[in-house]
Amino acid sequence: MTPPNTTSANISGQSWTSHHAPGAAGPMGGRGAGSLAHMVMNERDETNEHETAPLLLTASPSALAPLSPRHRCVVPQCPAPVQLPDDGILLAWLDEKTGRSRSWKTHVAYHTTALSLRDALRAQGFDLFCDLSEETRYASFLPIVQQWAGTRAEASHHSGPISAATYNQRLATISSLYSYARRMRLYRGDNPIEAIARRTLGEQHGAQALDVLEMRKRLVRINRATLAGQRDYALLSVALQTGSRVQALTDMRIGDLTWAGERLVIHFPRTKGGETDDKELEVETSKAVAAYLRAQYGECWQDYPQAPVWVSTARNASRGKQLSAQALEQICLKHVGTSKFHTLRHTAGLTLEELGATTSEIQSFLRHKNIATTSRYLKRARRAKNKYGRDLEQVFGIRGQAQQDDG
Repeated sequence: MTPPNTTSANISGQSWTSHHAPGAAGPMGGRGAGSLAHMVMNERDETNEHETAPLLLTASPSALAPLSPRHRCVVPQCPAPVQLPDDGILLAWLDEKTGRSRSWKTHVAYHTTALSLRDALRAQGFDLFCDLSEETRYASFLPIVQQWAGTRAEASHHSGPISAATYNQRLATISSLYSYARRMRLYRGDNPIEAIARRTLGEQHGAQALDVLEMRKRLVRINRATLAGQRDYALLSVALQTGSRVQALTDMRIGDLTWAGERLVIHFPRTKGGETDDKELEVETSKAVAAYLRAQYGECWQDYPQAPVWVSTARNASRGKQLSAQALEQICLKHVGTSKFHTLRHTAGLTLEELGATTSEIQSFLRHKNIATTSRYLKRARRAKNKYGRDLEQVFGIRGQAQQDDG
């Protein structure tokens, strides 16, 4: 038995107290007005899948007023600095965007993305809320934003061009900031991001569902004679049973599990959008999770409500510590063949449809706010399937092996 260690190896998703921003600078006129919020922000890697925006630390001090003193962000352990009072609008926007969900990861992603663009603009003599009333300045401003949105970070572990999804997400993040400032009447200029065209997403963008028989084979291959194998089998089983996102699973604590007869009920205190959710596991999945937790913490595993559910079994200093979302993605890569944990969510949704579930039932299972999102999920997952495939095989006489002539 390994004693519980509640120290997280990754603080993504950690709770923090929402704060409101200090007073912000007054509004400016013009198409894209004056010195308002010297900002900060970076892009997520979703799902996913969105790479961190590049941080450009060079600036053109001669073109800018002296910078305000730097302070620590009000969100604990956020690495992005804050300049007061200039960043009042930025902090108020961040509070509106992430104060409800209290997601540390989302806050840092938004905060650092804005900081990244601000630095890119300052390097060229602009700023986020500079005066763009002159056509020539407006025309020069937009290409800087476009280049920033399409530039891969130097520290990125990826190679090649960034994805259209990352490009679009960066622009959407900054557009949200301008929209907030306009709505709150803190900025009278236009939203310049609206003038930049978004890139077209490929139809095969994102995680792809696995065939149900292939998924079953991959689960069977997991060696459950080891503690790591028990953990991985339980983790993937829960992911398929609940359709939950990787961050919600990462944050699971033993105290989130309660028994309802022979079934475990998982309470997710924070899911996407800051909502709560409860998922009841079936009997066999409940047994798999309980067996793993007994092996990890002993028969009295429920006596450790603050202990993380998914912990490292490595023989180093991380042993017994909470696994990060990236670690869960590596488990998915090992057993499923892709690091896109969302694959399990897609697979569960498509399998439900094949079992006869309605689109509205699948929407409820996946917790989609809009049924159109569920429909897109299912349409993309079905695209590779051909219900007339067997008929075509028979018509054309296709065989898996060559047949010898009877004569």
